[in-house]
Amino acid sequence: MKSESDRILGFLDPDVALSLATVPVLVALVGGNAIVQTLQELGTMSEEIFRGDRLPRLDFPPNP
Repeated sequence: MKSESDRILGFLDPDVALSLATVPVLVALVGGNAIVQTLQELGTMSEEIFRGDRLPRLDFPPNP
Protein backbone atom coordinates (compact mmCIF):
# COMPACT_ATOMS: atom_id res chain seq x y z
CA MET A 1 0.00 0.00 0.00
CA LYS A 2 1.20 3.51 -0.76
CA SER A 3 1.95 6.03 1.94
CA GLU A 4 -0.28 9.02 2.71
CA SER A 5 2.16 11.40 1.01
CA ASP A 6 1.67 9.55 -2.30
CA ARG A 7 -2.07 10.22 -2.36
CA ILE A 8 -3.88 13.24 -3.82
CA LEU A 9 -5.87 15.18 -1.22
CA GLY A 10 -5.19 12.38 1.23
CA PHE A 11 -7.69 9.90 -0.21
CA LEU A 12 -7.24 9.55 -3.99
CA ASP A 13 -4.47 7.49 -5.52
CA PRO A 14 -2.66 9.29 -8.43
CA ASP A 15 -3.25 6.31 -10.73
CA VAL A 16 -6.99 6.49 -10.10
CA ALA A 17 -7.00 10.28 -10.57
CA LEU A 18 -5.19 9.91 -13.90
CA SER A 19 -7.57 7.26 -15.16
CA LEU A 20 -10.59 9.37 -14.09
CA ALA A 21 -9.18 12.42 -15.91
CA THR A 22 -8.47 10.50 -19.13
CA VAL A 23 -12.10 9.93 -20.14
CA PRO A 24 -13.15 13.62 -20.15
CA VAL A 25 -10.07 14.57 -22.15
CA LEU A 26 -10.79 11.91 -24.79
CA VAL A 27 -14.45 12.95 -24.96
CA ALA A 28 -13.40 16.59 -25.42
CA LEU A 29 -11.01 15.68 -28.24
CA VAL A 30 -13.54 13.53 -30.10
CA GLY A 31 -16.33 16.05 -29.51
CA GLY A 32 -14.15 18.93 -30.68
CA ASN A 33 -13.30 17.05 -33.84
CA ALA A 34 -16.99 16.39 -34.52
CA ILE A 35 -17.85 20.05 -33.95
CA VAL A 36 -15.13 21.21 -36.35
CA GLN A 37 -16.28 18.77 -39.03
CA THR A 38 -19.91 19.85 -38.61
CA LEU A 39 -19.02 23.53 -38.88
CA GLN A 40 -16.99 22.90 -42.02
CA GLU A 41 -19.90 21.05 -43.62
CA LEU A 42 -22.27 23.85 -42.61
CA GLY A 43 -19.95 26.40 -44.24
CA THR A 44 -19.81 24.37 -47.44
CA MET A 45 -23.61 24.08 -47.54
CA SER A 46 -24.05 27.81 -47.01
CA GLU A 47 -21.63 28.51 -49.87
CA GLU A 48 -23.74 26.32 -52.13
CA ILE A 49 -26.94 28.10 -51.10
CA PHE A 50 -25.62 31.62 -51.65
CA ARG A 51 -23.41 30.91 -54.67
CA GLY A 52 -25.83 32.31 -57.27
CA ASP A 53 -27.42 34.92 -55.03
CA ARG A 54 -25.69 37.98 -56.52
CA LEU A 55 -25.24 36.96 -60.13
CA PRO A 56 -26.81 39.31 -62.72
CA ARG A 57 -29.99 38.22 -64.41
CA LEU A 58 -29.49 37.58 -68.15
CA ASP A 59 -32.37 38.37 -70.46
CA PHE A 60 -32.40 35.99 -73.42
CA PRO A 61 -34.57 36.62 -76.47
CA PRO A 62 -37.50 34.22 -76.79
CA ASN A 63 -37.04 31.18 -79.03
CA PRO A 64 -38.40 31.83 -82.59
